[in-house]
Amino acid sequence: MARRAEIRRIAVRLALDNGLEAATTEAISAAADISRRTFFNYFGSKDEVFSLEPHQWTAEEIVAELRERPVREKPVESMRVVVQSMAAATDFAGFAAEWELLQQLYRRHPELYSRMKLDQADRAIAALVAEFGVRLGVDPAADLYPGMLVNAGFAALQAAENHSRTGDRDLASLIDEAFALLARGL
Repeated sequence: MARRAEIRRIAVRLALDNGLEAATTEAISAAADISRRTFFNYFGSKDEVFSLEPHQWTAEEIVAELRERPVREKPVESMRVVVQSMAAATDFAGFAAEWELLQQLYRRHPELYSRMKLDQADRAIAALVAEFGVRLGVDPAADLYPGMLVNAGFAALQAAENHSRTGDRDLASLIDEAFALLARGL
């Protein structure tokens, strides 16, 4: 996930400096020091690299993070580690400047809005809910727990990230605190 975020940052800067048309997959790949084939391992298209969604993890990446966790681990702990990995890969601490650059790109090129994949986050959440269902041996369509766990986990990330912008505590410790509150049942 960290490499994907790095390629994305490079692409946005390239498009701002040289224009959207100049930010071809070849140019992005060269600037990121990767092959064009490697670019397509991370992104399905040039448009995908410019997605306005800051949390740009694929469903496969998120599920892979969960699958690396021990099966017998408490689900809330597995979700905490997945969220920590996602936050570290996005580098929320340094993301404010990157977010501003991405917004600047969209102001210059409003046509990017029409190319957005708005269901990307929904697909990732659904995949994670399904994977927790498998781990727990329950049907997420009949059992609310996997969906609550995943959505509460992402809400914990958002609350921690918002709080980190107004204080001097690091995001990782705030995520841990948010998950401790969840585990205690708030």
